[in-house]
Amino acid sequence: MKKRILCFGDSNTWGFTPLTGERYDEHTRWTGVLQDQLGDDYAVLEDGMNARTSVYDDMRDLWRRGRDALPISLITQKPLDLLVISLGTNDLKFTDARGAAKGVEFLINLADMVQCKKESSLVFPNGMKVLVISPILVGKKLDDDTDTTIRNGYAESQQFSERFRHMCQVKGVEFLDAAEYAEPSAEDAIHMKPEGHRALGMAVAEKVKELLEAVK
Repeated sequence: MKKRILCFGDSNTWGFTPLTGERYDEHTRWTGVLQDQLGDDYAVLEDGMNARTSVYDDMRDLWRRGRDALPISLITQKPLDLLVISLGTNDLKFTDARGAAKGVEFLINLADMVQCKKESSLVFPNGMKVLVISPILVGKKLDDDTDTTIRNGYAESQQFSERFRHMCQVKGVEFLDAAEYAEPSAEDAIHMKPEGHRALGMAVAEKVKELLEAVK
């Protein structure tokens, strides 16, 4: 049976093209690169949503809270071998980098609760495995944008790696820093270009192989 990986994230997981808002094709977005690199023994399941937060409610963009969607996605897509969470940038509309990491921590706890629920079958038959990807940085020019809802985005995004890494160590889950492989586009200072998607997808593929290839 194929190893099944659920990628739960925001617009950079969905594949948002800077400025146009169109979606990158399945071989360009990082989840598609991940699938191409892993091959036929894996099934990469995409659940990306534009403007998705971890736990924060956005009255301008309803139905975007990850805490509402994650349990549904887990139960719908089971059985799973790995959950990949890639959220945090949109949380900066409401909190700081620490708050974003705490929001993702809540999602990990939520996944654990779903795993423990007595249903027809477990979400993670071989035990729950989670990989958290801390977001790429936000471009500095966003701080000069008077219309942006992401306040102090550049400075706070500099703290993503430290905050998320520490949270993952405490929770005992895996960590990968997207900012080591990709950067925001010059056009909108938030979304990745194709080369960023490719570099991130390849890095995630190596991490996934490390985590799952020993699992029979």
